[in-house]
Amino acid sequence: MRLVLFGLVLVFLNASCGPPALGDAFTVRLGSWAMLPDEDLRLAYLAVLDERCPKGEICASAGRAIVTMSYALPSAGPAVSFTMDVVKAEGDTFGGYRVDYADLSPSSDFLTLRLSRSAT
Repeated sequence: MRLVLFGLVLVFLNASCGPPALGDAFTVRLGSWAMLPDEDLRLAYLAVLDERCPKGEICASAGRAIVTMSYALPSAGPAVSFTMDVVKAEGDTFGGYRVDYADLSPSSDFLTLRLSRSAT
């Protein structure tokens, strides 16, 4: 079991030339914020508790990787923190958004997400 927590640094990694938008896969580094300017959305990857089955090992289950995140819609108020299990994140919702894809790097340093608007 590993718990990692870092200070915040603004950064986003995206394969395209501009900032990410809904429907784009984007990667955020542990301790950093990603910005989706078209949505007025800031999303932080704050901490992780990584209990996934190690690569190359045989385990009874895939395990879990609980990430602590924060999102902010600056025009709507302060940031709100939440947790999600990245291993089972598809379909999770927060703040009017839905996680369509989530992948945590083997080192837990990078989290890749793809978001859409939630139906609710």
